[in-house]
Amino acid sequence: LYREELNLTSLAAPLPLRPEASWLQFHLGISRDGLYPRSSPTINRLLRDMQDLPTISADYSQDEKALLGACDCSQSE
Repeated sequence: LYREELNLTSLAAPLPLRPEASWLQFHLGISRDGLYPRSSPTINRLLRDMQDLPTISADYSQDEKALLGACDCSQSE
């Protein structure tokens, strides 16, 4: 279900952020020159984690929510 006041679709409590998480390391490596350096070991870790770990949740991006009319875009920063 969609919770409009928080702009969230998950009813579950937020999970703690783990700085060593492969998905976070991947995102931190994104630069204006590319998504990741060719020599980055993060990609192999990320792909292995995506294969081995369960998916807890997935959500639409803010742009997709806006297109679906499910985003109060006046609150976007």
